[in-house]
Amino acid sequence: MILLVGYGYWGKNLARNFSKELVAICDADELKLLAAKNIYTNVTTYNDLDDALSHPGLTAVVIATKANTHFGIVVKAINCGYDVWVEKPICENLDQIDSLIKLAEEKKKIIFVDHTFCFNPAVEKLKTIDIGRPIYYDSTRISLGLFQNDVDALLDLAIHDLSIIDYLYPDLVLDERAVIKNNHVNDKANQVIINLKFTNGFTATINCNWVSPVKKRQIILTGDKNSVVYDDIDLDKLKIYSTGEINPDFNANQLGDMIAPKVGTAEALYTGRSHFLECIKTRQQPLTSIYNARKIMEWVL
Repeated sequence: MILLVGYGYWGKNLARNFSKELVAICDADELKLLAAKNIYTNVTTYNDLDDALSHPGLTAVVIATKANTHFGIVVKAINCGYDVWVEKPICENLDQIDSLIKLAEEKKKIIFVDHTFCFNPAVEKLKTIDIGRPIYYDSTRISLGLFQNDVDALLDLAIHDLSIIDYLYPDLVLDERAVIKNNHVNDKANQVIINLKFTNGFTATINCNWVSPVKKRQIILTGDKNSVVYDDIDLDKLKIYSTGEINPDFNANQLGDMIAPKVGTAEALYTGRSHFLECIKTRQQPLTSIYNARKIMEWVL
């Protein structure tokens, strides 16, 4: 039985996906609770977290609140004896993550961090494509707004790419990094450029901002055999190209036709939900565990 804490933009998506298990919703905004009650008539609503955590029969808490509240809510939920699903970013700093790891291990509780793209059908398909020796990952994740006031573009946008890189290549070890941030609107960096180099020579460049006049969600993953373009806005999510060869005159020669493989249509959030519920039953660590979250945060913090 699930308690959802936070019924905002993303909380509504979580409520829809956890509708079969959802028994309680907590939010400080009474209007949001009223809207939730109109849809989920059998759900009990609370505006006080302590009261909500006392709801009978709970097994897990799903948290979709502001990032700066995650730490305190996760601590309360685990101390009440519940497994936890928490939205990204899990916390604001590594010290908070380390404290949660210690607490979860002491209480033997699971913390699932919602790095949604790890359950995205296109990313799952991307992981199966043979590109040969991975060379580089290049991502553009830009749009005009929405300017966040609790996290910067790194923790809101770039973290998607960090989780994808870790999902594709879980054994990577960071060698060098450069993180450039810029503020244009408020006190949160709304433009971020990240360059990462790993010990195997693989590199990643991530460009994120909320100040672009156009929206782009594109990843280029290149290996010495094939390259893949993943465009989350395009109908053909994935396009595979031969990386080609370098001719004697040092011009690149791209070989073969472009291939657009079929990509599944399952909702990533629902796939993540099913994985979380299975982890609760089996007590296995999630694919997007707190340990994965800590590793990718350490790459850039």
